[in-house]
Amino acid sequence: MKVKKFLATLTTILAHKHTASSVNIQDLIIWTTAPLTTFAYTDFIRHLDIHDLVWALHDGVEYLRSQRFLMDFQCSSKPFFSEITWSTSSITWAESLFQKMACDLCRLLVLYCSNLSHLSIDMVNTKWSEDKQRCTSLPSISFWITVNEIPNEILLIPTYTGSQNCLSQLVEFTWGATHWTSNFLDALSKITHHLRKLVIDMSNFGRDESRKDAKRLSTLIKVQNCLQEIKFIKCKFRILPSIMEGLRTQAKTLRIFYFQGIVKDWSIFSEVKHLTNLREIIFSHANFQCNEVNMIEQSYFPHLTKLSFNVCCFRDQTILPELIVQHSGKTLRTFTLTRYYYPEHNFIPQVITTVANYCQNLVHLEIYVDRREFQQLMLLFASCPLLEKVKLTGNPDVADELFLRIANQELSNLKELFIDAQWRFCAKSLEIFIVKSRAPLKSLVFRYSPDFSDAHLEVLFRYLKEHLHRLHIGTDKRFSKGFLEKAKETIVDFRYKLNGQVHEPVWL
Repeated sequence: MKVKKFLATLTTILAHKHTASSVNIQDLIIWTTAPLTTFAYTDFIRHLDIHDLVWALHDGVEYLRSQRFLMDFQCSSKPFFSEITWSTSSITWAESLFQKMACDLCRLLVLYCSNLSHLSIDMVNTKWSEDKQRCTSLPSISFWITVNEIPNEILLIPTYTGSQNCLSQLVEFTWGATHWTSNFLDALSKITHHLRKLVIDMSNFGRDESRKDAKRLSTLIKVQNCLQEIKFIKCKFRILPSIMEGLRTQAKTLRIFYFQGIVKDWSIFSEVKHLTNLREIIFSHANFQCNEVNMIEQSYFPHLTKLSFNVCCFRDQTILPELIVQHSGKTLRTFTLTRYYYPEHNFIPQVITTVANYCQNLVHLEIYVDRREFQQLMLLFASCPLLEKVKLTGNPDVADELFLRIANQELSNLKELFIDAQWRFCAKSLEIFIVKSRAPLKSLVFRYSPDFSDAHLEVLFRYLKEHLHRLHIGTDKRFSKGFLEKAKETIVDFRYKLNGQVHEPVWL
């Protein structure tokens, strides 16, 4: 019934403004048994996802067909239904109904949704939930169904009357389709020139690697006047240069560059080096399968405040983050390098040392570290006195040595410490670290510290009870009832998980 209510609301939202259309809107209202409303809901619509709209209409038609609403109204010769071509196949007739509904509702949406700011074709991050938003009698949505092409009636949205006023003011667009949607992109490029954020997501894209079609995305980039953030997610590496060739046109305004995927040729970043006003460069789940690093090595980003590499694989010993930090590290406030891989096991990267030498203004650090790099980490803490938030990841190890070394540095600004590693350490090491470093810790997270016990809790209560607001602990040890009660009473955000439970999403 929820889909039916959605369609009812959608049609009545538009009904009071409706003057002329190929649809008899009153028939749609009767069809969905919806109460009339004169409240201007359309003024509050900010985000329209085309993929979700497709499924809402498909589900609505399927529901009404299953309940014989379509047959009853078709037989009663209502104007709306009489215009739909009749077929002996009820499925074909339902498809015709869907096409007509899609066309007319899209026309009405662009005509009256004057405050729409975010448009998307998001096949990956769809918000549909079968247990909450779909009729229980409907078939499950499978992957192979959801990647069907979006009907042309909906992709014609940028060409309908009113689209100039509606879509010209878009500030965010996510393109995550399964096929090129060429006409849609061409039409959108003609009227949408004020995007601040553009996401190009090819996670579910097919095999058509047409450079001609890829340049349509490049055109959409080029025509923007104030683009501030752009994301490339799993783009096909053969056509990526064709998509990126419009980047330098946004050099004055672009602030955030995000990339996820495979890099087989550094030439694709030939445009990135011109983006000298970038504040954030983020690589996530990236696989660098090439030797040439000149494109980035010679780049200088004088305003860069955030550099992030999350789960990356590097081919060479000369690791990319070092090169960027050496040229643009002076202004960095946030640096992230978690779970990275390089070809030689015995190679000891010097990334931490490089950050220590070039990033004295660092405030937020997330870094992978193993025992061989403990000394480098000490240098970093000594060189970056402004650090407020630190997250350390690594392989299982004994970390007493690390805590004792860090204790020799005064960390007067450190407010958050997140240990996302299976590290063992005794309560005495923790105590020495807290006392000697003088860190005013307000947040402590030990993702999984097997030996964390009542003794460790006692140390925290003794030295941090007036400051600590957040404490998350994953351990093999059971805390005594008294310590648990005290933790719940004194710490606002306290979470405690025994081994075997620590991998629940709440800890991610």
